[in-house]
Amino acid sequence: MFCCDELRARIEEGVFFYGPKHRINDGRIVNEIETEYFVRSSASRGYSYIGINYCPFCGRALSTALWAAEKKK
Repeated sequence: MFCCDELRARIEEGVFFYGPKHRINDGRIVNEIETEYFVRSSASRGYSYIGINYCPFCGRALSTALWAAEKKK
């Protein structure tokens, strides 16, 4: 599930990671946001992953929990 073409393109380039937290095995998760979307950045050992709840391009809710809550409104 991608909210916009810009996000899809950045995921394909590897700038963002889309998937469950337990599949991240080449770095560390920096924050504790419950989401399937992460900004991926280089670190001294592997990568750092920062969970995000909203798309930085179109502003829509990304995490499943937030998306369901916004849909109910």
